[in-house]
Amino acid sequence: MFRPYPHQPREVAAMRALFAVSLWLSVLALLPPLFGESPKGFVFASYPEAKQPTGIAHIIDLSWLSKAGPARTLHWVFVVSLLAYALVPFRLLRFAVLPVFAIHLIVFTYNNSQGSTHHGYQIQTQCLLAQTLLLWWPSIHWLAGRARLRLPSLPGSPDLRSLWVYYTQLTIAAAYVIAGFTKIARSGLGWIADSPLICVQVVKTHTQNYYNWLDPQFAGRGVPVAEWIAAHPWLTRGMLTSGLLLELFAFVCLLGRGWAAALGAAMIGLHVSISLVMHLHFPQNEQVCLIFLVNLPFWCALLGAKLRKARPGAAR
Repeated sequence: MFRPYPHQPREVAAMRALFAVSLWLSVLALLPPLFGESPKGFVFASYPEAKQPTGIAHIIDLSWLSKAGPARTLHWVFVVSLLAYALVPFRLLRFAVLPVFAIHLIVFTYNNSQGSTHHGYQIQTQCLLAQTLLLWWPSIHWLAGRARLRLPSLPGSPDLRSLWVYYTQLTIAAAYVIAGFTKIARSGLGWIADSPLICVQVVKTHTQNYYNWLDPQFAGRGVPVAEWIAAHPWLTRGMLTSGLLLELFAFVCLLGRGWAAALGAAMIGLHVSISLVMHLHFPQNEQVCLIFLVNLPFWCALLGAKLRKARPGAAR
């Protein structure tokens, strides 16, 4: 049932190019610009040290990212690696994905080591980790064999491109399924029964944004939404339950292109609604779902082929 299905080289190339753009956009504000100086500076300049180290920051000093020279050099290496990730022949992709994954991991480990953990970028890192492991698995398997360790081999079919898409989709699905099960494990049915109490979180989130930025647009902004939620408890339960079910059954994206596109579109809708109601933005999740699940280039190409076929005289 859950088996990789074939993907054409062109659609995989489109996924690589779009994901490279998504990865670059995620680091733009954190690192210095490639040329010149930004009037607003760069975010890491205000982070002279890892205040609360997380992950590899426990063993590696990443404070050099706060210095413009080394951070700009890293930005250049990242851009060159992303160009290679998007453009090299697929058989050489493993040499490009490794530095992309390493730099993305370093940047967002330092970003999360400042005392305020944000998990909005994790899905990108997880996808890169899955792709790196897949493309380097033959080498890992060989090294494990030399060390007398038994590791499973990759499936012999379909081609590696299709496996690359499949394991990326599997990683996305796993991220959402784990999020759904975590909600149930922590709160049980209380997630559904007490869901109208989210009106308090709505007010807290908008108030926190106000004190973070001192932007008047956030002052009292969440109150009307919170009042609507409090006045419609059963409708709120229904909407939040649908979101929970969407996470729990995210694995259906592995059943085929149609399932993946439908699930991806639903996930994007879920994130947009959360953004509108609570002002919690997860653009990286939306981009990953759009690129690897919805897969617009494939559907556009399919529509174009059907339109050409239906055109009068096309059969001649």
